[in-house]
Amino acid sequence: MASLTPRTNKDGSVTSHQVKWRMDGEWQTERFLPEDVEGAKVFKAAVEEAGHRWPPGWVKGRGYVSSEQVDESVYQFEAYARRSIANRTAGDYYKHAQVRALENHIFPTFGTCDVRSAKHFSKATVGAWVTLMAGTKVRHGRGGKLKEMSPGTLRGLHGLLSSVLNEAVVAEPPLRDRNPCDLTRLPDGGGEDDDDAMEFMTPEEVAGLITCFRRPMDRMLVRTAYGTGMRWGELSALATRHVRSTQPGRYEVRVTRAWKRRTATLFYLGPPKTKAGRRSVEVTTSLWQELQDYGLAKQHKDALVFHDGAGQRIKYGTFWKRWRTAVRRAKARGILPEWKQPTFHDLRHSHIAALISDGNSLTYIQRRVGHESIKTTSDRYGHLLETAHVAALETLNRVMGVTATTGASITATFLGAAAVYVATLGEYAVAFEAEDAAEKIAERWVRERGGKVRVERMTGDAWRDTEESGPLHHGTVRRAWVWEMGPAFYNADGSMTLSESDAGEIRGSWRWDFEDSYTEEPALQTIGDDGVKGSLTSVRAYGADETAVREAFAKAQEEVLQDAKRPMRELAGSAR
Repeated sequence: MASLTPRTNKDGSVTSHQVKWRMDGEWQTERFLPEDVEGAKVFKAAVEEAGHRWPPGWVKGRGYVSSEQVDESVYQFEAYARRSIANRTAGDYYKHAQVRALENHIFPTFGTCDVRSAKHFSKATVGAWVTLMAGTKVRHGRGGKLKEMSPGTLRGLHGLLSSVLNEAVVAEPPLRDRNPCDLTRLPDGGGEDDDDAMEFMTPEEVAGLITCFRRPMDRMLVRTAYGTGMRWGELSALATRHVRSTQPGRYEVRVTRAWKRRTATLFYLGPPKTKAGRRSVEVTTSLWQELQDYGLAKQHKDALVFHDGAGQRIKYGTFWKRWRTAVRRAKARGILPEWKQPTFHDLRHSHIAALISDGNSLTYIQRRVGHESIKTTSDRYGHLLETAHVAALETLNRVMGVTATTGASITATFLGAAAVYVATLGEYAVAFEAEDAAEKIAERWVRERGGKVRVERMTGDAWRDTEESGPLHHGTVRRAWVWEMGPAFYNADGSMTLSESDAGEIRGSWRWDFEDSYTEEPALQTIGDDGVKGSLTSVRAYGADETAVREAFAKAQEEVLQDAKRPMRELAGSAR
């Protein structure tokens, strides 16, 4: 029921009469002059007669307006949308881009429609427009080929249409009951040609990729991007004073600004993308120390942390060329698989994926990365929660004192009291003192290598009696990046045969300390008869130093060739 309340000042004098009621869960109000109490009573009765909605023909603050007095053109979608964009608190470049998107893709369908009309804007009409856009061909990049509109572009256009119609929903009085964009489904995307698909990189892939940059500043930039999850515009606007230690052992990066585009070539420093983007991001001690070693402590407090070499804004297009070179180099070295096409923004996606996989809540992640709404975090990354189930089940085990079988084929079998936890990973069996350490490496093995794994609990005696028995790990397992060349196979006369196609190419991968080829030595080489390929001699080199491995492989090949030539020289000498 609507209420009528006199509003008074400090002296107790009536300054106005307020009519207040709830409509669709939101409070609505209208005020009348202090002498117009009768008009307020009439309006209150009209609100109740209209079912606690604004009376037909009433305009807030103006009263009843005849249809002849209302300029209907203001409700035409094109005019309404242009006013909407013009009134937004955004840069001129952003507004220009939004208007261009409206003109190219939305006005042709909805430009002359009435924003108030449930017939013009409905689930059916918006759905038909989505279908039309999904089949529309657009040019990708300047001079690029015409391709079907990507799901990401369509999401952006749908969001733009939705934002304009939502203003009509929340207008006072409301022009619409609801937003039909909330009822439409967008194409899932994710196909091979989806340029907007997120590419997640493992921590090891990111670490390897960083080594492929030649400039120290680029390496530090990528390291900081992955360690903080910050956007490019935020990182490139970072000043020395924004990287700080709040107390001993606690370090953070304060995000207060970002580069904004005013025109195609003119940039300025403004607030972050959203209100939630203004935040503090805690960083690890190691990243803090790396930034200090990088030279941050010697810079002026207002100096840009990452710049073009002359202290000015670093251009994304220039950096992007070096990024692509580093990605190609990483693929050539075996750090990244050929099918991955990561962008710089994928460092942010990978940062979030790492947090989720370690069991952090979406609320924490939302605040850390500066999402305005947790719905954004959930919609974009919620599917990754599937990878966090091991940590979640471990928590339940600890709290409830029960043992469960997980969905990743990681099982637990209790065989005794004094226990070790054995993770079976492919052909390897590795024993751990703590169950969570065994499950973490098992989950990581599944994520990186695939296949089935198993974690079982057994007594120390039972473990020692198995054929796979090895050392007991008391904490994390060490890893090393190992370069490898070979194996190449040689006949007795020195000719190569049955060689792998990439035997002469160097490649690298992360190896656990329980794997056969794990080493921290610069280079090791093996030369010997191959047990599988009969009398052939195999040559292989591997180690932590790429150059040393190349040299070791070449030296091993030379030794095989020299050994092959020796019998021929001896035979020639006896003939003489």
